[in-house]
Amino acid sequence: MTGERDGPQETAPDVVAVTGMLEAGETTRALAYVKGRNGLSPRWRLVMLLCSMIAVGVPVGKLVSGSWLSALLTVEFTIVGLIGGALLFERVWIRTMRKALVERGQPTETRLTFRLAPDGPAYDLEALVMTARWDAVTDLFGTRHHWIFLAQGGAMVLPRRFFATPEAERAFIAAAVARMSEPARGRSPDAVALAQD
Repeated sequence: MTGERDGPQETAPDVVAVTGMLEAGETTRALAYVKGRNGLSPRWRLVMLLCSMIAVGVPVGKLVSGSWLSALLTVEFTIVGLIGGALLFERVWIRTMRKALVERGQPTETRLTFRLAPDGPAYDLEALVMTARWDAVTDLFGTRHHWIFLAQGGAMVLPRRFFATPEAERAFIAAAVARMSEPARGRSPDAVALAQD
């Protein structure tokens, strides 16, 4: 993923901002981890599905075919097909979505400016701005590629690649943590840990 990195910027007194290019579909992929926040991550759901397929599929296959080897091979091929199909689906979905955006005259990349203002975070996509009050922010957590701010069940996704350095990322997250309520900080251990580094 490419994207320009402008890094944290002081745009006005008490406002910190970071800007970069957000790719079409990137937010949707990142939001899979929001579900994991309240239960299982996408990876663990896949592991559980595969284990269930083996635990149920092999004994049932043995009963039907009379052969453990035949049952095991059938389940293994099904697992390979499932994983291959999921990877193919994601590639096709991304291409189809981007094609649909182009047909509507919309860009496949959008400039995102994420601001931390005294009254709350703002997610500015130039043509669309979402804001939240700090008392509405319930969680701030990191994934491998993003920081996700949860506010009243909605999510604001900030790609980590927007930060030119780890120090810039730490400074931005520290500014966010400092503005969050105490209960929200309690639900955001990875953000608090980064802010205290």
